Amino acid sequence: MTLTFMMRTFTSRTLAVALLLLTHWAFGQQDPQFSLFSLNQIYYNPAASGADGLTRFQLTHRSQYAGYQGTFDDGGAASTQLFSLSVPIKNIGIGFYALNDRLGPLTNQDFQLSAAYRIPLTNGNFAVGARAGMYRRAIDYNRLRPGEPGDPLIQTGVVSEIHPDASVGVRYETSAYYVGLSATHLLRAKYKLGSETATNPLVPTYYLNAGMLLEFGYLLDIQPIFLVKTDLNEFSVEGGAMATYNERYWGGVTYRHQDAIIVMAGINLMRDQSLRLSGAYDIVVGGTTVKTPTSYEVLLSYALPAPKMGKKTIVRTPRFRF
Repeated sequence: MTLTFMMRTFTSRTLAVALLLLTHWAFGQQDPQFSLFSLNQIYYNPAASGADGLTRFQLTHRSQYAGYQGTFDDGGAASTQLFSLSVPIKNIGIGFYALNDRLGPLTNQDFQLSAAYRIPLTNGNFAVGARAGMYRRAIDYNRLRPGEPGDPLIQTGVVSEIHPDASVGVRYETSAYYVGLSATHLLRAKYKLGSETATNPLVPTYYLNAGMLLEFGYLLDIQPIFLVKTDLNEFSVEGGAMATYNERYWGGVTYRHQDAIIVMAGINLMRDQSLRLSGAYDIVVGGTTVKTPTSYEVLLSYALPAPKMGKKTIVRTPRFRF
């Protein structure tokens, strides 16, 4: 299984199994994955803040292994929501995102503010970015099923902790391609969540993200995309290509190693194409003995022109000259 998927099959059969999963959860489950990663790069790299020159609001929902049934309650399939904001201000980019990720009795909530500084370099821009925020982790012990009910040593209710978190990244972009490298969870926050022995740290994760724009005539563009993530022990690799027609309709296919084939599509709406609706459907082909065969993701995006700084420009007309 990939880095992100190792522990997404939590079944809640016994408390012993649950605590074992929780001990290793920081490695396999701390960061949810997104099939539409190329459309929301601020989540992976703070240096992508303000990168496209537009003020952009985005809302993403992902249901992973949809229909997965656990032994008890409503199952353990992961559900993730992500809101992000990116604002360019001259050569500075400001970003923010809020994440809610739930996996059975486990919940992650992440709130991050980022900034990037872009430096002109040869035919493009080199950006350096950093972000900081708070990371909340919680477990609902009422949703676990111990092998011996009534044990006074077993916790009840919801136990949560909040710790600071920080990430850094760099990115180089031109009109033809981009490549970024980032490192997240640098503070290595540790969460006990009611246990005196388990520490459940946020393990640093490293991302390499790249893409290229290939133009075929006036109406068709092809964009190869690529993402690698690792904690330096395990790797997850995914990549493919997207095709855009007339800057309005797009579709694509990617492959996540040992996990899924992803089919994606989207449309840019409104006269100025400021509203974007995108979706992805994962066809799971790896590890199917512990996964349901599908996942899906939807993204809604709205863009505004970059804010203008300085004095307002005077518009002169032939009728009123002054």
